[in-house]
Amino acid sequence: MNAPARRLQLAASVVSAAIIAAGVLLFDWPPFTVLAFYWLENVVIGGFTVARILTLGARSERYVAALAYAVVFIVHYGLFCFVHGSLLATMFGGIQSTQHAADPVLLMVGRVASDGYGALVVAAIVAATELDSRRALAAADPDDAAAINVAMREPYGRIVVLHLVLLLGGFVMQALQLPTVAALMLVAFKLVHDVRLWRRAGAQAAARPAGG
Repeated sequence: MNAPARRLQLAASVVSAAIIAAGVLLFDWPPFTVLAFYWLENVVIGGFTVARILTLGARSERYVAALAYAVVFIVHYGLFCFVHGSLLATMFGGIQSTQHAADPVLLMVGRVASDGYGALVVAAIVAATELDSRRALAAADPDDAAAINVAMREPYGRIVVLHLVLLLGGFVMQALQLPTVAALMLVAFKLVHDVRLWRRAGAQAAARPAGG
């Protein structure tokens, strides 16, 4: 990824954090809304990962293998996101299942989608994720048979960390009895985490030509 695109990716992450912080401070967003946005980010990352897997398969003409990996990823990663979202919705959003197991997750998404200002957050998340996906595709070797597998496994380290952070953050919000402060702390931690990942990707890209 070239320097302007990298800067744009970082800007999208910063803008996303700034909008969420403004929502907490100016629009009285509850802490649960912050948790819901960051959960939704995992879903967006999953969607772009499927696109990467299929793109890598097309580049290497390994269509069947890429489709198989994509299906496995959708089922496994999708289940992980679903369970994660259900926990957040029931434990911190007070959303209970009515008729179907998917109700808490669907109602959580509905809450986020109903906020017009929140659409800006989603747009920033999509932009940052798309740029990161483009970076990963540019760095991948189409002749490497393991590239598809690497693409499939890449999101898991991130989602596990974010899963634990969101659950811990939710408990901290409840324990502090200062929801605004706790929500802003979570936004700050998430931004620091994103910047670290951004810098790591840049360092790996800079080292690749020398190593290659």
